Amino acid sequence: MRIRSLALLLTPLLLTACGVTAPPEPPEEDMPVFSSSSSESMAETHNVIYSGRIQPAGVSIFMEGTHRLILPDGRFILLQSETVDLNGYVGEEAEVTGAVRPTVEQGGTIMRVEQIRLLEFSSTSAEASSSMTEASASSAVMSAEPSSSVSISASSAPSFSSAISVLSSLNSSAASVASTVPVDLTARIALMAKQDLADGNWTQAYCTSHIGFCIPIHRNWWFKSFGAASPSLWHLEVSSEEIDTVGSGPLAVDLLSGSVGSKGAADGEIRSSGDDVIGYKEWTDNRHFEIRASSALQSAVEYMVQHLTPMEE
Repeated sequence: MRIRSLALLLTPLLLTACGVTAPPEPPEEDMPVFSSSSSESMAETHNVIYSGRIQPAGVSIFMEGTHRLILPDGRFILLQSETVDLNGYVGEEAEVTGAVRPTVEQGGTIMRVEQIRLLEFSSTSAEASSSMTEASASSAVMSAEPSSSVSISASSAPSFSSAISVLSSLNSSAASVASTVPVDLTARIALMAKQDLADGNWTQAYCTSHIGFCIPIHRNWWFKSFGAASPSLWHLEVSSEEIDTVGSGPLAVDLLSGSVGSKGAADGEIRSSGDDVIGYKEWTDNRHFEIRASSALQSAVEYMVQHLTPMEE
């Protein structure tokens, strides 16, 4: 036993003498760590919308996600959800809404899906001409789903009256659809005008890959996209309460044909129009945005015009 113990004690000395050393342990901070907790700690961007075809995740280098959304340009984002059965939408063209973050592996994006809406129209329909008929405008309105329902105040039954001033940005066919459910916008405008519009309170964003833009939304407001609603190439409304129909949002964002100059305005200009204000933002392919609201919401319109940006790829 003594000889054996002595041999064990001498072994490290002999190895050192021969120039043989054991490899050092890698420092703990250099070792890769892949865990669900690390991905969950990444900052998420909420209320992002993408459109495309849903497919199984398949074999890839990415460790996250159960499905992928194939975008119109061939790119994809990974999908996961604890509230939506993604298997039920495989092979379907859909609009998915949720929170996105980078994947653990570099170069990927994953969405935590909160809502899915099947697309009943082709990918080119949102670019349809302004000759949309009353029937198609009605269909677009009735099939639209909420893009978000975030509000700190409880939704109460709205009071009703006969005025919907915000519909001045829509043509008569769309207005005839919305006028069947008139909403008193006065109370909603008053609530929105009372909000603190400091930068820190614009914590939501509406983003769509179809048009490729993002616009900030105040933390206490609701918003809803109606897609193409003639004469708009894209129509979005914002309100202090949940939005059910076109015209129930006191603040409207419209993508329209033609440049800002064709309206006699300048990029970023805020112009009065009766009791309303209109903010102008130049866009691509001879298009521009108009953000319209009551003059009481001019500060909100100014902020949204200044912070409307292309959607990051």
